[in-house]
Amino acid sequence: MMLIIEEAFGLKNELYLDELFTDAKDMNQVITLFLATLELIKVHRISVQQETIFGTITLRKEWTNE
Repeated sequence: MMLIIEEAFGLKNELYLDELFTDAKDMNQVITLFLATLELIKVHRISVQQETIFGTITLRKEWTNE
């Protein structure tokens, strides 16, 4: 799932968290994608930002395309 998230960025540097869940087939896939997102944050592959309470959550990639 972490690879799916990294591929979702493509050539973009930013991605909204809710964009990851649009193609999820069921709740298990949503949960798995969310946990994979947390793991990528933990290992510093992506950073996360939220400007306001209940605002959009933005993911920013922390690696370069090789």
